[in-house]
Amino acid sequence: MRVTVLLFAGAREAAGADQVDVQLPDGATYAGLAEALRHAFPPLERLATTARFAADAAYVDLSEPVDLAAEIALIPPVSGG
Repeated sequence: MRVTVLLFAGAREAAGADQVDVQLPDGATYAGLAEALRHAFPPLERLATTARFAADAAYVDLSEPVDLAAEIALIPPVSGG
């Protein structure tokens, strides 16, 4: 299955794109998606381990299966002051 992942802030800058497509096996989880991103887009390696995924604007757990019908985004860590 092919998944499009929206990228923001540092992730977008690291990948040089505002979205990327990743090929995953059927039944893949978000942990698998993170692993696939690290392999397919090495500049995202650091962020793929610290960022969170959101599906349809709600954070998801890495153990959840990827929902192909959802809009998936990689949300980098946010700091503030």
